Amino acid sequence: MDDRSFVLMDRLAGWTLNEMTYLKPDVLEEHKISIAYQLGMHAAFSYAFGVTDGFQTNYMFDPVTNILTRIDKDVFLQVPSNPKDTLMDHDDYTQEISSCELSNLKYIPSFRRAEDRTDVLLAFKTGFLDKYSEMKEKRDKLLHLVYETRETWKKISNPRDILGFEAETRRIVESVSILLDQDSEKVLKRLFEAKAEVDRGEYVNESG
Repeated sequence: MDDRSFVLMDRLAGWTLNEMTYLKPDVLEEHKISIAYQLGMHAAFSYAFGVTDGFQTNYMFDPVTNILTRIDKDVFLQVPSNPKDTLMDHDDYTQEISSCELSNLKYIPSFRRAEDRTDVLLAFKTGFLDKYSEMKEKRDKLLHLVYETRETWKKISNPRDILGFEAETRRIVESVSILLDQDSEKVLKRLFEAKAEVDRGEYVNESG
């Protein structure tokens, strides 16, 4: 089996968040603020560019470099068809992102015990807002990269319906543009609300 994500994990230094919970909880605690900050950054990127499946097994942390790496990004640019609805209650896209990204905070021991939870949350929120600000500054360049990515996909996949593929590209670029233009504070607030909806069993993709 050609499992390239596993090969990458085998070569990256460090451990997944899941592994650290059982094998290196002391490392998680020592670097909790840095990890929470970087989780916030990744959450902002995932929301803006439709990167799903951001669970604990897809995050690896190297305590030497202090870098949290997201692996297995095979599902990305899965942006919503109606991006203007993502800030509304029970939006399935926001629920999907929040159910993955915000769940990772519970792997930090002191967050689960409510010790220093405020500091961990602040680090996450700061990372989220800092990343969103950076993406807004680089908005035009990032949108061009989305277009270039789709053009590369077109060359690789050689779709039969070229016009349909190009129309989908325009839709994706427009969706990313709208998500990048949203108020980051409102997005962050909505993500936490969406996580609460999921925790209450109000997950749209499951309940319909």
